[in-house]
Amino acid sequence: MDLPVILIEDGRSYEKRELQRWLQNHNTSPTTNKVLKNKDFIINISLKNAIEEFREKQIKAQHCETLSHTLEIKPGGLPQEFQNAIYSPLRIKICLLGDPAVGKTSILKHLQFQSRVSKTEYLVTYGPDIVPLHLNRLFDDHYAVSIHVYDLPGDLKMKDVWKNQYKCHGAILVCNVTDPKTLINIENEWYPALKTYGFDSFEGVLLCNKIDLGEDFEDQIFKNAQRFSTNNDLSLFHTSAITGKNVQAMFNQLVLCILSNRVLLNQLKQNIGSASNTKNVENRHNELSTIVNTENIVLTEERKTGEYKGKKRACC
Repeated sequence: MDLPVILIEDGRSYEKRELQRWLQNHNTSPTTNKVLKNKDFIINISLKNAIEEFREKQIKAQHCETLSHTLEIKPGGLPQEFQNAIYSPLRIKICLLGDPAVGKTSILKHLQFQSRVSKTEYLVTYGPDIVPLHLNRLFDDHYAVSIHVYDLPGDLKMKDVWKNQYKCHGAILVCNVTDPKTLINIENEWYPALKTYGFDSFEGVLLCNKIDLGEDFEDQIFKNAQRFSTNNDLSLFHTSAITGKNVQAMFNQLVLCILSNRVLLNQLKQNIGSASNTKNVENRHNELSTIVNTENIVLTEERKTGEYKGKKRACC
């Protein structure tokens, strides 16, 4: 449907050209078949906007899919060849959010080691764990992309303690499919905190994790997750951090969508200049400190020498 319109008399929506063709040969409603006294119609603004938004998402998804075949995410910091001054660094920050024991740390380990995660005893995360990653090729032939993933503690009582960490370019919201309460807390606690303390623009995904323990899509939690992700423009993935199912695919799409987001990409590029200016100021400060310290050393030695000579003349 290119341009949706509402036929005023019957209140139904139609594609403009199709409605015009119908009205040229009929004086009845295409839907109710009732005789029309008035053939006027108006543009359905809300439906038009929804169609345009859907098409924009399709284009964005296709772009991400195209990029995913050329870029690969690797563990560790930027390799030496990408640290050359001729390349500009883009530093992406991604946060893992959700209740305790939903699998955030296991997801982080899978991204770090890119292999199956063994079923080990659950360990509580008390402070943000950070894992560095990078793209194995330059982005747009000029930008070296580093990625830092933050695994934030899941204790809701401490949620606001880490609010400064919510300022991220991408967010991974994780719920446990065997515990519906974890999705409720994402809706009522974690996502609102992210919207409150985070950047105005960010890319987000919702994970229904631990599907190795159960993947009955008739379960209400899957339906609720679909509803929540659709209402909040989040991509939805069914994942298993233990088997690795969909974990890497999810993360690749998230990173590529961040790089495809014009607002975030401009923000990342602006940060290049800010980081460079900060580094220059620090270097200048260090140079001045060295000069001052050197002068102090010289003056101290002269003062000591003068005091010694004065004492020598006095006693002789």
